[in-house]
Amino acid sequence: MHTKISIQFDSTWLCGPDVPRERGRALLQLLAALERTRSLREAAQSAGMSYRFAWDTLAAGSRLFGAPLVDMQRGRAARLSALGHKLLAIDAHVRIALREPLERLRGEVAGLLAASAPRPTPRLSIHASHDLALTLLRDVCAPQLDLDVVFCGADDALAALARGECDLAGFHVADALPRAAAAAAAVGRWLDSRKHVLIHFATREQGLIVRANSRIRGVHDLARPGVRFVNRQNPASGSADSAQNVAAAVAGKRADAAFGLRADAARLKLSFLPLALERYFIVAGRPVLKSEGFLALLDMLRSADFAAQVKKLPGYDVANAGTRQALDGALTWVKPQRH
Repeated sequence: MHTKISIQFDSTWLCGPDVPRERGRALLQLLAALERTRSLREAAQSAGMSYRFAWDTLAAGSRLFGAPLVDMQRGRAARLSALGHKLLAIDAHVRIALREPLERLRGEVAGLLAASAPRPTPRLSIHASHDLALTLLRDVCAPQLDLDVVFCGADDALAALARGECDLAGFHVADALPRAAAAAAAVGRWLDSRKHVLIHFATREQGLIVRANSRIRGVHDLARPGVRFVNRQNPASGSADSAQNVAAAVAGKRADAAFGLRADAARLKLSFLPLALERYFIVAGRPVLKSEGFLALLDMLRSADFAAQVKKLPGYDVANAGTRQALDGALTWVKPQRH
């Protein structure tokens, strides 16, 4: 419910000819003020009304009941008549009788308004190394979930999670590439099973992207004289531009080969030599697990819609997306930390 809405009921009951509800309320306020003061002028000032308005209000009340509500004699203090005292007693009784029912009704109305108000879209932020399927996930999540994706290096993503700058972090681990063990260990130093939960996202094929007539059949061919191999300028950056630029260099004949994903090779109609299977994970801090946003994310990861979208990416498999993984089982290169 919008914070500016205030639900208020009152116990106004006095009205009649020439005395609408607002004037009836003012009349009772004036009578209460007269009970505390010695003159109509003081009572009017106390009730926040002009002397003329106070005089006219008393006159209207007297006409409504056919009897004076105040005894006012020259040289003497204004005093409530018996009828005036009776009206204040009735008003007190009405207020007491209606206090609990009106408060209960106020709560019921507030609940009805809250139920009918549009719920804000839950939001999660993820810092992650670049991945094509992660972009698809962001699109599939909308509008049920606002998934804010920031691409960066895996180490930077996990550091941001540790600093509380994001809700989730995404990273990949290769099974059999050079320096894979060192990369997995670098990732593993940020993770603690007491603080983090690992969610499987996708597997993807990593290998050599080559031109069709390059005669490159494996990594050993990269050492041949004249073979132009291009690598990412900053492999740790995790940026989309870095991954796509190397594939574009091969497609533009500025290079003969580059490391990259099968999906990038297929997009540019290039040949691909598989070298390793990469596993991509999403890590979350335990406090996030029961949030509405995280539960929505799990639903999207396991949805047929997401699987259908990723099926368009050659070399990707999301059959186990959304399943929880043990840290030591997922990061097979990482030795468990001693605490």
